Amino acid sequence: MTHFSTQHAQNDFAVAPQGRKQRNIDVILPESASRSAAQVITDLFHAANHLLDDVYYRVRVCPLEALSSDPAAARPRRLVIFLGDIQQRWQLDSKERARVNQVMRVADRTAFVGGAIFLLHELERGQDLDLAIHPNFQASAGECNLFSSEPGASTAVSGSVHSAISSFAAPRMLIDIIAADCGRLAADGMANYLGLEARKGPTKSRVALNLEQKSAGDTLISQSLAVMQDHIEAPLSVAELAESLSVSTRCLQRRYTRHFQRSPLSVYRALRTERAHQLLTQTDIPVRQVAVATGFGSYQNLSQHIRETYGHSPDVIRRSAFRGVAPETVRPTRFRQSEGLSGENRVM
Repeated sequence: MTHFSTQHAQNDFAVAPQGRKQRNIDVILPESASRSAAQVITDLFHAANHLLDDVYYRVRVCPLEALSSDPAAARPRRLVIFLGDIQQRWQLDSKERARVNQVMRVADRTAFVGGAIFLLHELERGQDLDLAIHPNFQASAGECNLFSSEPGASTAVSGSVHSAISSFAAPRMLIDIIAADCGRLAADGMANYLGLEARKGPTKSRVALNLEQKSAGDTLISQSLAVMQDHIEAPLSVAELAESLSVSTRCLQRRYTRHFQRSPLSVYRALRTERAHQLLTQTDIPVRQVAVATGFGSYQNLSQHIRETYGHSPDVIRRSAFRGVAPETVRPTRFRQSEGLSGENRVM
């Protein structure tokens, strides 16, 4: 959720969903900047909330003056991003300097984008930091004793201080910050999913990304998920899946139970149901053909699993998508805790 106001919204301090740590993000803009300058940043953290399970990010976009009465204890686990542009250095008057000093004292991490790096000079904090500096600012940054140990780098991290040369480079910087919160595997998987980082192999589905995160990069899990995604229309049995991976059926079952308390069968169904939902909301393929294309065979089987996961029938989801209903109305549910581990050798 994102707020933009010179005053605090009542739900700005709401707790994270159960089981997730809360990280508060303040994106600070120069007085003349438009809120749209922060859109890429807010979109990325919203995507993190959707894709990752460990941390819930609450984002507030505001001008510096909004922080004058900000109680330090009200926003724990705090990241503050000073979002400058690439045309001019960000300068402060004495009153603003005191505000920024206060903000940096209570923040766990701070990030500086574009001309915002000059705030560090104003506060006499930047002399020993490795910074990402845009070419437009190289000469003046040197005069202010602000330097980069790797000239030409688009991002840099020095302790709890992150920097990016521009708002276009900021997503890579934010992935590094998310890695500090959730681990490098989860952050890089998210970057690949969002197209921020080119990698070999296909982009993973949201379900696969989530499961790889939970398995801490278990190679057998990653390989089995890739095989499942390659065989959506004609699903393999667990025995066939295990054989393709050169492991026993029992080994594969045990690995899934250990990491997820779920069977390979239930995970395979989740991947196929996710694909079916994509076809229902993004194409005009007839619903019965969607059932065939995702290995469910019949409308009845497709409807059962779509209802269990998304709470609506395939027809309702199709109509909602074509009427432009917000995705929040049909969010997927978690795997059912009661789902058993039997029937593993049948075709899925």
